[in-house]
Amino acid sequence: MKATPAASVVVILLVVATHHPSNGVKIWVPHVSFSDAANWVSGNLPTAGQTIVFPSKLNALVSFPVGIWTVSSLILPQQGGVLFPDHSFSLNVVSRDPAAISVAIFNAPGRTPYYSGSNWATYDEQRSTHSSPNAAVPHSERVPCQYELAVFEVGKNMPKPIDMQYHESIEVGNVHFGDTIEGLDSFQNFMSSELGQFLFYNAEDTLVRQGKCANADKCPCQEPRQMDAICSNVRCTVPHCLSPIHPPGHCCPICGSCLRMDMATIKGVFDMQTFMDKLRRKINTGEVDDSGVEFHIGVDRSTGANVVQLIIVDKGEYGEKSTRMMDSLRPFFEKQFSSGFQVTHAGQPHTPLEGGQLLAFVMLTLIVASTFFSIMYVYYYDDVLLPRLRAAVRNRQFFTTPFVFARFDPNNDVDGLSVDVNYPSAVQLANEEREESAALGDDVGNHHASSFNNPMYEKPAPKVDPAMEAVDDVELLVK
Repeated sequence: MKATPAASVVVILLVVATHHPSNGVKIWVPHVSFSDAANWVSGNLPTAGQTIVFPSKLNALVSFPVGIWTVSSLILPQQGGVLFPDHSFSLNVVSRDPAAISVAIFNAPGRTPYYSGSNWATYDEQRSTHSSPNAAVPHSERVPCQYELAVFEVGKNMPKPIDMQYHESIEVGNVHFGDTIEGLDSFQNFMSSELGQFLFYNAEDTLVRQGKCANADKCPCQEPRQMDAICSNVRCTVPHCLSPIHPPGHCCPICGSCLRMDMATIKGVFDMQTFMDKLRRKINTGEVDDSGVEFHIGVDRSTGANVVQLIIVDKGEYGEKSTRMMDSLRPFFEKQFSSGFQVTHAGQPHTPLEGGQLLAFVMLTLIVASTFFSIMYVYYYDDVLLPRLRAAVRNRQFFTTPFVFARFDPNNDVDGLSVDVNYPSAVQLANEEREESAALGDDVGNHHASSFNNPMYEKPAPKVDPAMEAVDDVELLVK
């Protein structure tokens, strides 16, 4: 077996056993599996005779599965650890022609936050066949509460590296790591060890300590500081409903229904466990199909209150199934509580516009409005463009003569849009004036003087060539 020079290579024999604690337990879900094809660069598991290569910066612990393994060589990481089972395991190294040797490379796993609800589950959720967690459970209750037990299972696979994100402290009831580490002090020492540093990152100054309150019936699940850490790892999406609800413990508004009942207003003795059992039976045997909804029953103690809280949400896309389920349970609540309970609904389904869609809608609205007002202005107030368009359509030359340049055409005298830019001669002006006077029947010499003659608008008297005058005089003498 060949190995690269290792700065901190850890190869140990690990004895593991199965641990099954009682209720009030959260289990770390993400693990690093040697037998998962997705963890290999080629997308396939190693075959016999291959060279198995771990990246130099593995920054994790990987456990070999039991069985007989035949490799041509094994390249160990410089930063990380490889764990071998203490029984039912054999590693055989065989020599092969270098040209015939293929390589299987393991992907370095990433880190995932401790304060992330998607990384934890209860034993019931682990045994469930559902791939996604219950969306009705508040984010504050998905991470180990300050009075609960946090379990890191170590068996065939090792936990995926945990990012502590430089938090000041982790407050839980107790911690178990496999079957060898139990208790807060032992876990704190393991985190600081060489092996623990390959699993817990950014935890140099993080303290693991007992929660401030160990009684689940009197204490909130998370303190405000822990709640801020949990919500910092949650990415909220836009709810597709008219009036999203925001139950306490949830980091984001959601679509669904929520019932809240202050236990202080309940008359007589109230048994929470009995109420929860009755409510579950009512939901499972109700008229409304419960296969399309998810629900969670809990007690909100976040602000010092003691409020029973029922949250019902739709599975998948919101379609008001949760609302109909809550309405069907109203007679049951009226019988259990004479008054004081509050029910809120998220309303009808609604798909709000997102950032890009909203910008496109605003731009389209501006374009349509600008076009409309431009047309109105041209129709009512513009005395230039509209008459030209009408003349072009009337003369049927709108598509044959470019109206923008037709008015500068000096040769076209039939186009309604053309303007003759040639100045007439003096003789042409005189003849035109005579023709106009004759057509109107006016006497040429009978002109009334205007009250004011503006020289800018007066037409100059036509100049007659002296040669023409001489010819006219001669003709008069002859006559």
